Amino acid sequence: MKRCGLAGLLILLILVTLTIQAALAKDEPAEFKNESVKIFDILENESIYDSKMVVVEGKIGLECASGCWFILLDDATSIYVDILPSNFVIPQKSGSNAKVYGEVILKNGDPQIIGKIVEIGGEIYQ
Repeated sequence: MKRCGLAGLLILLILVTLTIQAALAKDEPAEFKNESVKIFDILENESIYDSKMVVVEGKIGLECASGCWFILLDDATSIYVDILPSNFVIPQKSGSNAKVYGEVILKNGDPQIIGKIVEIGGEIYQ
């Protein structure tokens, strides 16, 4: 009788562990599997990137207090990322590394990105 109880407890612990691991494991969105583009390249070739979907990486600089936009810094360049049109916001994460998937648009002649997916520290926002 004790063996059945221990075996049942062991099976239960294994199931709980697997459930927790599955909940913690976050698959990287397929969109992030594309090669990252340097912000500098977008700024220098804005007509080529206009209306294109890209992945960019960098640090979050200035950020909207409500988390609806931020400036992404990459080496010595930066680009405005607007996520409000995609109907989500991010928490205050200035200084954090981020990866953004979004559409490059030209607004008043300047390129910016309409973010569709943002990854910060392993957390996915969309």
